[in-house]
Amino acid sequence: MRGADAVVLGAGPAGLGAGLALARAGADVVVVEAEERVGGLCVTRRRDGFGCDLGGHIPFVRDEARRAWLESLLDGDLRWVDRPVSSVRDGRIVRGRYLDQRPSPPEPPGEADDTARGFLAARFGPDFTDTHLRPYLEKIDGVPLERVPAERVRRLLEDQAAPDGFWFPRSGIGQLMDAMAAAIAEAGGELRLGTRATALQLRGGRAAAVDLDGGGGAEAITTRQVVVGLPAALATSIAVPPPPPDALAAVRMRAVALVYLVVERQRLTPEPWIQVDDAAVPFSRAFEPVNWSGDLAPGGRTVIGMECYCNASGDDPVWGLDDDALVAACARALADPLGWLDDPALARPLEVVRLPRAYPVPDLAQMPAVIAPSRWLQEQEGVHLAPGAAVIEAIAAGERAAAEALSGARAAGDISSDADIL
Repeated sequence: MRGADAVVLGAGPAGLGAGLALARAGADVVVVEAEERVGGLCVTRRRDGFGCDLGGHIPFVRDEARRAWLESLLDGDLRWVDRPVSSVRDGRIVRGRYLDQRPSPPEPPGEADDTARGFLAARFGPDFTDTHLRPYLEKIDGVPLERVPAERVRRLLEDQAAPDGFWFPRSGIGQLMDAMAAAIAEAGGELRLGTRATALQLRGGRAAAVDLDGGGGAEAITTRQVVVGLPAALATSIAVPPPPPDALAAVRMRAVALVYLVVERQRLTPEPWIQVDDAAVPFSRAFEPVNWSGDLAPGGRTVIGMECYCNASGDDPVWGLDDDALVAACARALADPLGWLDDPALARPLEVVRLPRAYPVPDLAQMPAVIAPSRWLQEQEGVHLAPGAAVIEAIAAGERAAAEALSGARAAGDISSDADIL
């Protein structure tokens, strides 16, 4: 058994953000990750000469300090993608997301409430909301706008906007995750890959230790500061003693099937990421890596990745298709109705990746069950949450959790008072 100033559970962007901040502050930190690689869903897969992110991950950089932080981590290997997310409207690709479109002429606002429909109607008008925004948002989340929390669309609208373009690692989003992991090690932190946290030990309502099971066998790390950089429900499921039953309630999850197709041409469109609200098209978002960075595709060939949102059940019209049928459906949609490809046969499959538990369905009816694990964990002294989100949001959440852990370690006398988050 060894001790540590802090243990971070998970090495996705939130966990890496926390681990890096703590290591650079001089804390003895151990970052634990069950997979053999870092990044969570923020990974870049390499196959047949192509680099493909696991979905389209945009680093929403809001200030010069964060941009400089990225550039330093990546040794300047950062490029500016000068096109925003686009969307398909009236059969054409138009600049901006569906949430970036505006009614013309402006509509009288509707009445606001705590639902996504009320939030959007109060901003853009009820008719525009129902006609232009509802199809895409409901295609993504699988529930009516009247049942989606207002906060869900507020964050999409305000926190995940990139109207002029965005900064991006030249070799894919995985390059940033790998750079953060390397920086943790360089700062003296410890990263345990292929190591599963089997128990979050609590004593008298505060963190006491984390039990691990990895390549070296079972062990325990004593610590009074734990940063949870994975879904809160996973952390509550390994808490000892266990939480009350309401913190362990089952939650419905949204699934995503990712389809990657190769086409023997330089590119299909000039757009990095396109939203598609047409219910006849199996995917809701398409991204073309060569338009994010030329290093992600060999010359003369392109890959288009498509995100198909669905429910992980056999009766779902998308998830229920086998891989060959799903590939064929996506290829047909590229030709008709989208018109990006002359003949579906010109696209050949590269890979299909299925994520049965991508994110909780944002349904107001299940929000109590979704937030119960987080609320319970926040009541445990020395346990700090770093909730997942878009890449930079998640990293920033990890840094905030690290600051809380550092403050707790100082107060307990576990770490020098002159340590600080860099």
